Amino acid sequence: MIRKAAAIAGIGQTAYAKALPPAAWELAVEAVLAACADAGVDVADVDGMCRFTAPFETVSEAMLVRALGIRELSFFAQAPHGGEALGAVVAHAAAAVSAGLANVVVVYRALSQSRGGRFGRADRRDGADRRDGADRAGGGAADSAADIVVPEQDNLSFAWPYGLMSPGQLFALWARRYATVHGLTDEDLTRTLGTIAITQRQYANSNPAAMMRDRKLDWETYQNARMISEPLRLFDLCLENDGACAFVVTSAERARALRDDPVYVLSATQTLSPYREPMGIYTGGEMLELFPAAAADRLFGQAGVSRKDIDVAELYDATSYMTLRSLESYGFAADGAGWRYVLDHGTGPDSPLPVNTHGGHLSEAYLHGMNGILEAVRQLRGTACNQVAGAEVALVGAPAGSATILAR
Repeated sequence: MIRKAAAIAGIGQTAYAKALPPAAWELAVEAVLAACADAGVDVADVDGMCRFTAPFETVSEAMLVRALGIRELSFFAQAPHGGEALGAVVAHAAAAVSAGLANVVVVYRALSQSRGGRFGRADRRDGADRRDGADRAGGGAADSAADIVVPEQDNLSFAWPYGLMSPGQLFALWARRYATVHGLTDEDLTRTLGTIAITQRQYANSNPAAMMRDRKLDWETYQNARMISEPLRLFDLCLENDGACAFVVTSAERARALRDDPVYVLSATQTLSPYREPMGIYTGGEMLELFPAAAADRLFGQAGVSRKDIDVAELYDATSYMTLRSLESYGFAADGAGWRYVLDHGTGPDSPLPVNTHGGHLSEAYLHGMNGILEAVRQLRGTACNQVAGAEVALVGAPAGSATILAR
């Protein structure tokens, strides 16, 4: 059990933009330095690192050790499956600190999609663009993210003849399945997804760090946006951007000595079962299972809190549909009733559960859920742009059983 044994003592991020001049490793350096400064620790004292695996994360531990002058890493770990690594990297960092394998662990995520390919693209290029530094075994420069075939996504090639060539097309299949099973009309689904997208844009309009901070979104604009893959419109899909963020995990005792407002890790989960690999959900199982019920029960059970204790939720939103389904998967609404919950209660600051208060992936930036952790920390510190009054417990969730619960 890692409950309150470890805490997040510092957070850091870069600017988020469609394209930024620095390479991914430079963005990672900036975010890590900012997180260490926020925690009040010398970056040379970092002795642990956790990250997503390549090709999702192109910046290796070796690159950062050399660039930052870190003396030695006694612990480092990687977690696969893209956004599904979110809970894992938190769990690895907290477990390492709890077990005494490391004292100061940095978790980081850096993206430079403008230099090597967007995750939303349908193509798999062969050696077309090698401008960014992706890691090989030796930690040196290698192929860009777009040039590396993701092993667990190889089965996508069998679906291409049927129109499933990009994440957006797959997510549209999930949304259509949901509407069919639960009897939603096209208007019901449009109104629900639009409510989520517009609410998150409103949050972003108050967030100086959000990419969409200066761009309003109303119903007319939402409904008239081009259809990307029916029933998902342009504003139902996440942003694609450059940027990086990082946070520092250390023991609860050390975190309290560093600052007056540490954020404690109550629990972190991950899960993997047959035919539940990311982006392979159409090959087996039920498309409606975004987050297995057993994993959700484990998440709350290990944290020692109930759904009613959650004051704010930062939910992985590669699409607006994922926010909708997550409300059900985590137990905030009954199966099939999430859409009605959204229409009746909303997810805004005055709702029973404010969701994605930074604008989420739809309107702040897309950092595979990591920017959601930073927002949860700000909420629990009381320093968020869209502060939820009295926030004490936050949930940060990703797909397929990957999540964490944090508390002040």
